[in-house]
Amino acid sequence: MALAASCIFTSAALAEEMHGLFVSTSPIDAGRQMLLVIDPERQVLAVYHIENVSGEVSLRSTRALGYDLQLEDFNAEDPKPAAIKKMLRIDSTPKPTTNTIQIIPPSSEKTK
Repeated sequence: MALAASCIFTSAALAEEMHGLFVSTSPIDAGRQMLLVIDPERQVLAVYHIENVSGEVSLRSTRALGYDLQLEDFNAEDPKPAAIKKMLRIDSTPKPTTNTIQIIPPSSEKTK
């Protein structure tokens, strides 16, 4: 439990203390917390569950993020990033000036 209590806040200072690791906790339910540890240098994250009463820590998942971070729209909802990018590109292109034709009614004077 002391480990969880010492990891509540994520900050640059804490990351420096933790040798570059970013650490964050959040409650899962009344009896457990999730501890997230990210190694930005290796681009790996680890997820732990901590039992509040016993202090038992269990590793739930690890994942290398390198390939994940190269995906632009995995599991994304519409509008997806590519569609937004296209919309922005269309809106940013200069619009051609439109030529208008003005209709001038004939004058009431009769020509000689």
